[in-house]
Amino acid sequence: MACSIIRSRIDYCNSLFYGMTDRNLNKLQRVQNRTARIVCGTGSQHTSSTQQLHHLHWLPVRSRIQFKLSTLCFRSRTLNQTQHLSDTLHSYQPTRLLRSSIQDLLTVPRCKTAFGCRRFSVAAPRVWNSLPQELRNCETLGTFKKHLKTHLFHQDIISPATDAPQITVL
Repeated sequence: MACSIIRSRIDYCNSLFYGMTDRNLNKLQRVQNRTARIVCGTGSQHTSSTQQLHHLHWLPVRSRIQFKLSTLCFRSRTLNQTQHLSDTLHSYQPTRLLRSSIQDLLTVPRCKTAFGCRRFSVAAPRVWNSLPQELRNCETLGTFKKHLKTHLFHQDIISPATDAPQITVL
């Protein structure tokens, strides 16, 4: 019940939360942590929220946002499912032969404002370019999601307080 009511509200259009302030993301994270405590039945015991999220196999809110953006980007690029989004994504084509030419990177458009950097056409390439090459080369959506979730879990275990490195291709 908690998953269907609360988590569905957190996940709905969460790709729009990319670039949101830490203060607002922390509010959403607290709601998710409390939901995890309810689902696990631990209430206010001294178990770490991170352990409970890991036990339930739930990604933290920031990682769920990256997951959604990456999945939308994969669908647009590989499966051609969302044509209106796919029209905003452009492959990186360097003017000369470089190693990055074969890495399936996307061009990140320039943006002048923080609000403009939250657009899908800017945020999705940043998240996509930060993924490892083997993830960008997945052929099916199921495989991509599985490996992406594993990658994001591993990333949160190694450095939970920092974001993934942003590779900007101009």
